[in-house]
Amino acid sequence: MSGRHLVAIGDDPVLRARALLIGRLAIALYLIELLLNLARPHLLPDEPALSIFYELPGSSGSIGKLLSTPRLVFWAVLAGIVAGAAIQIFAALTRRKAEAEGSRRAIVLTWITLGCLLLPFGLIPLTVVFSYFPVALLCLPSTALVLLALRATVRFGRLSWAALLVAFGWGALIVFGLGRAYTSLGFGTLYGYLGPKAGTTDLSGFTKNLSHTMDLLVVHLSLANGLVIAAGVALLLMLLRHRVTDAVTGLVLGAAVGLGYNFVESILFIKIYGSLGAFFGPTGGFEYWIRQSIGLLGGQVTFGALVGAGLGAAVGARQRGKLVVAGLLAGIGGSAGAETISGWLAGRVSDHIQTGSTLDTLVISPLLWMLPQLPFLAVAVALLVVGLRTRAGLLRDALATEATPAGPVTPAEASVLASPSMRFWALVRTWRTHGWRIALALHRLQCAQLDLAASRAGDDPEMADEEDELRARVMRVKGEPKAVRL
Repeated sequence: MSGRHLVAIGDDPVLRARALLIGRLAIALYLIELLLNLARPHLLPDEPALSIFYELPGSSGSIGKLLSTPRLVFWAVLAGIVAGAAIQIFAALTRRKAEAEGSRRAIVLTWITLGCLLLPFGLIPLTVVFSYFPVALLCLPSTALVLLALRATVRFGRLSWAALLVAFGWGALIVFGLGRAYTSLGFGTLYGYLGPKAGTTDLSGFTKNLSHTMDLLVVHLSLANGLVIAAGVALLLMLLRHRVTDAVTGLVLGAAVGLGYNFVESILFIKIYGSLGAFFGPTGGFEYWIRQSIGLLGGQVTFGALVGAGLGAAVGARQRGKLVVAGLLAGIGGSAGAETISGWLAGRVSDHIQTGSTLDTLVISPLLWMLPQLPFLAVAVALLVVGLRTRAGLLRDALATEATPAGPVTPAEASVLASPSMRFWALVRTWRTHGWRIALALHRLQCAQLDLAASRAGDDPEMADEEDELRARVMRVKGEPKAVRL
């Protein structure tokens, strides 16, 4: 789907209603977190009403920003909630006038409302990215490489760059922003109830209570992230419903959302451990090695892919509820479980290895972090392989329907396009025989023909105009001087 079609489908009333529902639910959960935090027991005499405003003694500068929520962001979120509510009230009071003017007004009001409700949370990750911009630039190449791989993995019924970038942006801005806002409040609330009472000096009890709080916080963050990832993938699947939408579509979208979240999280953790490595042990370089190198396809990328695969498989399925729940359980439970188990394993072996040694850095610590995730990564890969094989049948049927001797896809070309290996070797032979420019022209032709086949596989009457555009595009590519027939 092109960016133009992403915008054009924005006038769908069902999509607008569900998008508003998601925005309202997100704000309702935030307000619940806010009220619970206000009602928590206060353990310190000078503790502020909201725990997110508490500043650690001696914290300042970048470290202080890392460990607390900026007041400007908090007030921007509240202002956005008030503005969004006011716009919705205005829309309800002027509904008759809006119906007389047509749907354009309703579209504008809907997206302005969503912007007011959700975009202020995006200030949190934007603060992280721009405050530590050199670290962001360091993480950008590996992140872009994975995003490119997500698009290149699926050639038939592939997602456009517009859809992938929207998914990535949802993960980087909305998932990270909402997750951080929820969890910052959640930490203060949980510790208020589980922490030691005022005046208590029992150090062992303090450590135990803090450990329980962190365990619950991992579950809290995994649940919040999983639900917001699911919300974003669900909206994108609605936008893409005219295309080939299945487990593969959801998996790739979920992975892109998780990649966006991982991008901002990597910046934050690399900076934290780069500044406080002397206290925590790991360094910023080690965090880059784990999060942006050896483990880049793990973590939120894997668990986001599982959430998305469940939602994508539910499209048009009979037992869609079970598929959605299975995806959520795998993504949320896997994220919380992997984080907890990896920490437990690290604690068991800490007395037997030298922390920070070459063996620990290159082998032991990455293995302990990835080991609990491997079963989930294997499931995600298996879902991708099975989904691509299922798509192969759709591709053959679509090509058979489109293939004509003088058309955009000839019978000989259809047989090559239907086989990934034959497409690859056709490019290799062309490169060897005619050079890379001709091979690139052939690649463009293959992509255009596969896009045409994908539009036919969708079998949606509303896409007839786009099919004509794609068919004309294939013929234009074939008419280029450097075009090569399969």
